[in-house]
Amino acid sequence: MIKLIGQLINLMAIIAPKRGADYAFNLLVKVKRAPISESGMAFLEKGTQTYLEMGNHSAVLHKWGSGPKKILFLHGWMSNSQRWLPYYERLDMTQYTLYALDAPGHGMAKSNDLNIEIFRQAIVQSLQKIGTVDTAICHSLSNTAMTYLNLVNPNLPIKKYVTMGAPTGMDAIFDYFKEMLSLSDRAIVNLGVKINSIFKVPHDQVHIKNFFLSVTKPILVVHDENDSITPIAPIKKALKENPEIETYFTEGLQHDLKSEAVYAKVIQFISEDTDASFEPTEVDKIEESVLN
Repeated sequence: MIKLIGQLINLMAIIAPKRGADYAFNLLVKVKRAPISESGMAFLEKGTQTYLEMGNHSAVLHKWGSGPKKILFLHGWMSNSQRWLPYYERLDMTQYTLYALDAPGHGMAKSNDLNIEIFRQAIVQSLQKIGTVDTAICHSLSNTAMTYLNLVNPNLPIKKYVTMGAPTGMDAIFDYFKEMLSLSDRAIVNLGVKINSIFKVPHDQVHIKNFFLSVTKPILVVHDENDSITPIAPIKKALKENPEIETYFTEGLQHDLKSEAVYAKVIQFISEDTDASFEPTEVDKIEESVLN
């Protein structure tokens, strides 16, 4: 069935390129929602929820704690905010305020699809609610959304970043989609045109190397040597552009990156004080077009 869908898209790329690109895009952004476990729901219910609206999409911003240090957690594709429970269990809620975003189509959020532009809008709305964030922690696809966000809105009110299991960017998404459906080069080009009509920057600029080059704030990169979903080799290559970035490479954890050693390393990083001279952009100055 998957191959037949790919053949249909390839045919449409020739006889009806715009319709074919629309069909491929809608397929690409469709989400198969991952369930929330009983323990995960109990964790989410300990916090408070703010619902964010972006046209026909919604996102949910969860909040726990009352401390002065603000941490924003962003999950990946087919995940949700329950994945951050281990950090909640290990951090002092009088010292930290934790925020976690359920992206559209995920967790407690409505809708059944997610694209990077909508993800960007959800993150911007979250920053407008939170104010300055001490550390933003991204896993998997949310790293691509954060890369894109930084290209559109440089000098965000975020003091530090943790990237976990990051894909290289839109190129990795295109390669995966092309291989899965056996899409033709023409179909991929048409899809790129469709995405560029939605994005605020060309999709080929959305690459982790541009994030590593442009962001001057502290970054911790956490990645597993044997990650089969987001291979580490392209990440190491991108890191050569900025050798000052701190790294923590694991073995045997695969893409999930769940272990006591990882929790300890990330918590050590977020607990370290940032340069006092840091002056993030005012939150209300972030360009936002969610109402357009």
